[in-house]
Amino acid sequence: MVRAKNWVFIFPIIAAIVLLISLLYPIMHIAIDIPSIPLLIEGDLLPFGGGIVDELESYIAILPEAEGLQTTFYWLGICFMIFFILGALFLIISAIRVVSGNKELEKARKKWLRNGLSYIITEIIFFYGLTFVISYAIEQIGLGIEIIFTMRLGMILIIIAGGILIFAYICAKIAR
Repeated sequence: MVRAKNWVFIFPIIAAIVLLISLLYPIMHIAIDIPSIPLLIEGDLLPFGGGIVDELESYIAILPEAEGLQTTFYWLGICFMIFFILGALFLIISAIRVVSGNKELEKARKKWLRNGLSYIITEIIFFYGLTFVISYAIEQIGLGIEIIFTMRLGMILIIIAGGILIFAYICAKIAR
């Protein structure tokens, strides 16, 4: 029987590729509704800028809060980009170390499980945190705006990458 380290390393590489591909797609769709001025601003949160960040540019003169939102969404996209590029890099390094024998499979598979669960849980907490916490905070401040978040393909691919890592853990545990 072929040793597990000879074939299970492919799963973290696939997960890393999925993480990198997720950066090409919008993370989430954001709709900002301002009932006091009949205005609806919509756009996608993209890791490399653009989308909602560019949409808010034209409203800064009318709505002073737009500049703060624009800056927040810009840095949010950059944080996503850095976090998942580093995550993909570490997954590839982990897979290479398993194949070359420098790192035993037992340690690597535990890391894959931890990373897979953290990707899934982080995305779910992040999405629902934005949905409820931001809406509640804006309501308490009394800005008179409503922000609606919708999950997009970039976020879904990150959850899929987490599932692939959990599957890698299961395969490595079974194939020992």
